[in-house]
Amino acid sequence: LPSWCSEAFPGATKLNTVQSKVYPIAFGEYQENMLICAPTGSGKTNCAMLCILNVMSQFRLKDGSFDLAGFKIVYVAPMKALVQEVVQSFSQRLQSYGVVVRELSGDLNL
Repeated sequence: LPSWCSEAFPGATKLNTVQSKVYPIAFGEYQENMLICAPTGSGKTNCAMLCILNVMSQFRLKDGSFDLAGFKIVYVAPMKALVQEVVQSFSQRLQSYGVVVRELSGDLNL
């Protein structure tokens, strides 16, 4: 990963097997959507972070900052509890880039 990405992966020294497998698509020169199906705990959230950084790289300015108005990213999760966890994690990991993470939920109790 480029050095500017290190703040999004604090403490990480390498990608795991799943992340390494999807890296060429998730962070490469692709601008396509991607769907990952893998077991719990396999690193899918970090794969999503790679995709987020890929989008951000397309809006990186010469001074190293980002055109934050130039993009929006939607992360879909199956449960409200997971959404809240991911919002907290992504907020911390993307804060130094100036990216604001928000939750939008359609959860209903029937």
